[in-house]
Amino acid sequence: MNERLNEINGELKKLNEALARQSKLEAQLKDLQEQRAEREQRVMDTSRVFWEEQEDVDKLEKGGLRALLLSITGDKEARLSQERREALAAKLQYDQAQRDLEDIDGRIRAVLGEKDSLRIDRIRRDALLEEKGELLKQMGGAAGARLTELDQRLDELEGQRREVGEAISAGRSAETALSSVLNSLDSAEDWGTWDMFGGGLLSTMAKHEHLDDAQAGIGYAQNCLSRFRTELADVQHMEIPQVHIGEFATFADYFFDGLFADWYVQSRINEAQDGVSEVHMRVLSALRQLEGMDGTLAGEQRGLEAERQKLLQDAGV
Repeated sequence: MNERLNEINGELKKLNEALARQSKLEAQLKDLQEQRAEREQRVMDTSRVFWEEQEDVDKLEKGGLRALLLSITGDKEARLSQERREALAAKLQYDQAQRDLEDIDGRIRAVLGEKDSLRIDRIRRDALLEEKGELLKQMGGAAGARLTELDQRLDELEGQRREVGEAISAGRSAETALSSVLNSLDSAEDWGTWDMFGGGLLSTMAKHEHLDDAQAGIGYAQNCLSRFRTELADVQHMEIPQVHIGEFATFADYFFDGLFADWYVQSRINEAQDGVSEVHMRVLSALRQLEGMDGTLAGEQRGLEAERQKLLQDAGV
């Protein structure tokens, strides 16, 4: 009897892990579908802005009354450069929005595929629980009932700790990615300050190199934040924001020579630093909460394992 009980417990442990994953997949799928709606709207919004900006460029390049008037006043080239910068910035945001949507779609497909493979586990688990119950009744008394309660709760705790651990791992990845973006922005700010005091082309190029690093890093950071948000979906309610870095007027220094453009870029760098720093602090706060949860769950787990061991010894199992 004891040998069969141990066999059942081993198989139930595996099935409970699978079913805990199934519940998690439901929560993840719900969150991913919400994120997809947000990302789809972002694609539509950025697409509209991009084509509006591109239309302005096309009108100036093709000519017409407006282009003629700007040519007469000598403002056509300056205006065309500005419109091209705005169109390029809008294109970068549109491209990022499309990549974000593709990432979400891929993750939704993976979750749906995994869900399909877990349907039979619940039926098997219910049958094993019935068999285990009969064995414990034959063993008799309160010991059997308490052992069932302990095993169930320990399985739950193990699953909860695994989920919290996955959320912590995702949060640490997001924190690392955001730290990298902040480092790039800090470097861009330093070079930008030097640029405003006459640093020349070298400082301008260095500044924009770090801005390019920040722009590249923010896409990865946003994906990390999305995964962190998904992992939190079935842990507890936490709001993890998306991050949009904007265009920083990245190309202004190459087309406008003067302090105004430098100050404009510098102010956008400062705005980006503030925004990313705020998200970074929120991620750190969420990580601290998760680590506290894991500590609490671990303490309960140790206590129940000690009680179970004593019960098994006293019951002679």
